Formats: sequence, structure tokens, C-alpha cells
Amino acid sequence: MSIAVFGASGATGRRFVAAASNAGLTLRLHYRSAPPDDPPDLATIVVGALTDPTAVREALRGSDAVVVLLGPRTGSKDIFCAKATRAVVDAMRGQQQTRLLCMGCAALGAMPGNVSMVMRAAAIATRRFRTEEEADDRAEQERIVRSSRLEWTLVKPPRLTDNGRGETVRAGIDLDVGLRSTIARDTVAAFLLAEIETPRFVGQTVYVSGTPRA
Repeated sequence: MSIAVFGASGATGRRFVAAASNAGLTLRLHYRSAPPDDPPDLATIVVGALTDPTAVREALRGSDAVVVLLGPRTGSKDIFCAKATRAVVDAMRGQQQTRLLCMGCAALGAMPGNVSMVMRAAAIATRRFRTEEEADDRAEQERIVRSSRLEWTLVKPPRLTDNGRGETVRAGIDLDVGLRSTIARDTVAAFLLAEIETPRFVGQTVYVSGTPRA
């Protein structure tokens, strides 16, 4: 199986790339600038702007599934998730590729009833700290994915952590998430791999959180 990854250099992207490489999957990794010095085995590296159709198509070429893990770096004012996701979706449709997994954020975008009132209040604060433009960008990214007519899954984790030892995942379209909900990046990576190999949430928005292993 070949997987195209956008956002491979991010904190979650690196965890997903490592997990997928360890699982023996072939990877096509898109980077906006110089890739790491030690790319994984079975990986094709594509460097180019997210707005460059040629680079996007090349990253997608021959892939069985596409994983979008885009997000602004801490302190960055670069707003790009929706526009980049649109470029990926358009290229996928042009190349008759169908399986798309996109990671959003439980505290941004649409918030159905499973998101706690405290989390909703935190989202208002998030708009102030991250700027309304970033919040609107994430909402538009979700809209693009949902209207893509692809076999999409939108994954919305709460606060991400770096310590997932012994953690298992809870996942559901109506999973309760609140301000104290967390999930490790390694756990998200494992969930994405499982969803690629055995799809459970095609055409759905799924919320995920971590729980200590019993």
C-alpha cells in the first residue's frame, strides 16, 4: 500500500511517518522546504509549495490513500490549511484517487452536541489567541473535505500530547470531548493507520481521544 502524506514535517506528521514506515508501507512525503536528512526507507520525497499543482500531483501519484496533517507552526501567522486542502482534493479528483483522511481539531470548526460547553467556551478563547482567520480557515478546511465527493474521513482530536505510552484510542462520531480530553500523537498515528487498513468512518467526522490501557 502506498500512502501520500501532506504535513509530514509537523509534530504529528513525523509520528505518522514513523509508524507507517515501521508498518512497511510505501510513503510519498510532501515537504514545503528541505526534507529531513534521514527520510524513511520506502519513501519518495516531493518538495514544493502546497499551491504548486505539479508538486501536489507528484506527491499523490500512485497512492492508495492520502493523509492530510497540515497545521500552522507555533507562533506562525501563515494561514494555509483550507487552500492547501483544496489543492489536494482537486488533484485527487483529477487523478481518480478517492481515499482521503484529514486531521482537524476538536476545538475548531464545527462543534456538534458531543463537544462540551466548557470546550465551546475554550473555542471562543482559541479564536482570540489564534486569530479568527485561523479558526475560519479550519472551518473552511472541514467544509472542503465534507463536500469533496471523495471517500473522506475527518479526524478531530482534542489537545495533542507527546506521551502516549500505554494509551489506547476511543473513537466515535458522537464521542464526548471536553477541555480535559487529550490524545497522544502516536495514538493518532496508530488510529490513522488502522482507519486506512480497515475503514470504519468513511464519509464521517470522527472524534478521538486517548485513554490509559487497563
